[in-house]
Amino acid sequence: MPIVTNKFIDYTINTNTEILILGTFSHDIADGADFFFGKPRNYLWHLLPICFGLSSMKESSLSAKKEFMIKYKIDFADIIDTLEVPEGEENNLDDTFIDNHAFEWKNINMLIDSLPDLKAVYFTRKTFNGIANAKLQIVRIAAYCKQKDIRFCKLETPAKYYDDTKQKQWIDTIVKQTTCMRA
Repeated sequence: MPIVTNKFIDYTINTNTEILILGTFSHDIADGADFFFGKPRNYLWHLLPICFGLSSMKESSLSAKKEFMIKYKIDFADIIDTLEVPEGEENNLDDTFIDNHAFEWKNINMLIDSLPDLKAVYFTRKTFNGIANAKLQIVRIAAYCKQKDIRFCKLETPAKYYDDTKQKQWIDTIVKQTTCMRA
C-alpha cells in the first residue's frame, strides 16, 4: 500500500513557542493549503487573530501569518506523520479514513519536551467521533501535558464554518482561559 506523507512533516517549530495548536493530518495535494489550517473551508486563520483583537488573516500571506505566530508565540503540528492507504485512495480526506490508515504518529510528547516555554497545547477537535486512534494519541498527550503542568484543551474545530459561538469558545479557552474542554 502507498505511504502518504504529511505535507508539513519537515516543518520546524519555533523553540520560543508558548501555545501549540495540534491538527490531525495535512495532505500534500495540488489544491491543498500552503500552511497549517489553510484550506478554504478552514477558519483557524479567521478565529485565531480575532482572539487577540486583530482582523482575520484568512486571506493573508504566509509571511504575515508567520509574523503573527512569532509575535504571539504560537505554532502548529499535526499528530499524524504518515498514512498507509489503499492504491487510489491517496487523496481521501475523510477523518475516519485518515484515522484508520494512520501509519506513523508524530511524537508530540518529545516535541513538547523540546519547547521550554510551552504553556498550552490545544487540539482542534471537540469530539472524537470516528477517530478512535487519534483519541488514544490525544489522551496520552493530554496526560503528558498534565504531568508537565502544561494546559491542554480541545477547541471547536475551525473547519467548515465560522460563527460567534465558536469565536467565543476560542477566546474563552485561549486568551481568557475560563473554559477548557478536556480530552
